[in-house]
Amino acid sequence: MLEINRRNARIWSMLGMRRVLGMALSELAEQDERFVFVTADVARYFGAEKFAQAYPDRYIDVGIAEQNMVTVAAGLAKEGYHPLTATYATFTTARALDQVRVSLAYMGLPVLLVGVGGGLAEGDLSATHMGLEDVAVMRVLPKLTVIEPADCAELLLALQALIREPRPAYLRLTGKTGQPMLYRNMFEYTIGKANCLQGGDGSLAFLTAGTVTAQVLKAAESLADAGTVHASVYDMHTIKPLDAALLEELSHCGRLVVVEEHMQSGGLAGAIAEFYAERAQRPRILALGVKDAYPAANDYEEMLRLSGLTAEGIASSVQRWMEAEQ
Repeated sequence: MLEINRRNARIWSMLGMRRVLGMALSELAEQDERFVFVTADVARYFGAEKFAQAYPDRYIDVGIAEQNMVTVAAGLAKEGYHPLTATYATFTTARALDQVRVSLAYMGLPVLLVGVGGGLAEGDLSATHMGLEDVAVMRVLPKLTVIEPADCAELLLALQALIREPRPAYLRLTGKTGQPMLYRNMFEYTIGKANCLQGGDGSLAFLTAGTVTAQVLKAAESLADAGTVHASVYDMHTIKPLDAALLEELSHCGRLVVVEEHMQSGGLAGAIAEFYAERAQRPRILALGVKDAYPAANDYEEMLRLSGLTAEGIASSVQRWMEAEQ
């Protein structure tokens, strides 16, 4: 797999997750003779032309037919191949939901579904292309792993971990080009085990996933500089299965702030709240995400600001929450 180092991290930051995924396809094919890439007329979106030329027998474009994409991939998995599908997050998880539910979750076929444009990244194309409910939809399906990497380095390690998983999985890609790189060197990546990005004083912890993690780290720094709180920050890259050991440990933490580029209900915050629901010892939880409405089309950075998901917005929300409880 592509080497994780500071030089590559800078390049990947400029390319963004979808292009880095396209770069990784050839390496996945070199490592695994059973690997197949299936897409729905968006190969250009990933820069997958090189892969298509090098491996024409392992490249399948079904056209604008996402349901067919999932069904074809399921058939390939049934025959022992290792298929990866890729298209917009909202099309994979909403338009093709019946096929995902029956052919993958019910039958347990090991297909890796990649959804790009998770969250607000494709918001300039309006609500039709905003993947804001996808985590809620996918995490409720049995046998299905849900992963949301924080940057391109973590994306590459997640691909390696997932491609031969004996179960279906959904890999949610967020952000656009120019996103900060959080991991600039090789690190241990384990499905279901969160990464601690910053330690704190134990009174408040941020739990987050996806590229908004960079905003959370800046917010935590701002709160510490202001003398408000010294918060820990955890990259909860695996939304299903959750890191139960970490959540048990954090049950003694006073406050948790869950930040996600997703609707406030049903996503990572909902999963964490469900975990604590039956436990006597649990922290107070503040869920920060997109409120119960589709934002109007706009550029990505402005949509983050309007949704309160910039570093400034996150820090302000936490400050108000803490002041209200004093």
